Amino acid sequence: MVSHDVSIETPGRLLLVARLHVDLCRLASAICTAA
Repeated sequence: MVSHDVSIETPGRLLLVARLHVDLCRLASAICTAA
């Protein structure tokens, strides 16, 4: 149950990282398609 208590604070960070990752992927794909 300790991992559950710790995971309460992580979802927000995971969402931020996921958003940044998606944005980077979109930028990379846009650059690749534009080049």
